[in-house]
Amino acid sequence: MSLPDSSELNSLAARARSHAERFALPLREQNWRGNAGEFAGSGVGSSLDFQDHRSYVPGDDPRHINWQAYARSGHYSLKLYREEVRPVVEILLDVSDSMFADSDKARRVVELLYFAFAAGEQVGATTSVLLLKGPGWKAVERSSVLTHGWVDPARELPPTEASAPPNLGDVPLKARSLRVLISDLLFAASPEPLLRALGRGLGRAIVLAPYSSAEASPDWSGNCEFVDTESGVLHQRRVDPALLRRYTEAYRDHFSRWKAASLRTRIPLAKIPPLIPFEASLKAEAIPGGAILFA
Repeated sequence: MSLPDSSELNSLAARARSHAERFALPLREQNWRGNAGEFAGSGVGSSLDFQDHRSYVPGDDPRHINWQAYARSGHYSLKLYREEVRPVVEILLDVSDSMFADSDKARRVVELLYFAFAAGEQVGATTSVLLLKGPGWKAVERSSVLTHGWVDPARELPPTEASAPPNLGDVPLKARSLRVLISDLLFAASPEPLLRALGRGLGRAIVLAPYSSAEASPDWSGNCEFVDTESGVLHQRRVDPALLRRYTEAYRDHFSRWKAASLRTRIPLAKIPPLIPFEASLKAEAIPGGAILFA
């Protein structure tokens, strides 16, 4: 796992807080239930956002009686206001070795993690991080995210096969939360069951898929050595134009299937390009596709 050093992690985290002032997670498109906060919920509460009237029954809060209506009709009624709640953001970070095989890609992965966390904190959401690696997963304490302590537990998750998808069906997710999956999606599993598992429990989800230039547009030619990022096994292969073409077609088709599944499940999916400024990388697909919003 090739990660930026602690100095660069500090820098990336600081810049993420600045990005979170300009860009936001799509939190306002969900009906929330929970503790008091700044977002409109699906219940009734005591905010200033008027919702409806209903008849007064014993035990109701008399402060919400509509006295003007009583003066007109002689009947007690209540003013109902939209409940204010604190949204819940769950960041699911794929820490498979392929996410960190390339230094530019690893940097973008870390930027996305810190941005998603800062964007949740920016609006007062209850924000948590889960590390995923094949069938394994591990919850990370909030303080560990702020101090980069997530790195060690990410390294400690056991090795897995390169084709093993994250075990989204067994990962504990809170009902109605916003789930932010950060993954390169480089596994062979069918995308639709994974996306449906991601959105279970009335949750809303987005997928941010960082990638590297080397995997999207490789310049392989002649005798090449390939290393399986998960197992470390070395493979020797001669690459001719026909083989390179088959690879690029398979890569394109793989993400076409993911895009189609994201449309069917209504879960925005955005590939996040490397080697350009972070804000520009969001404007490529994440913002046009509704995965990320302008704050």
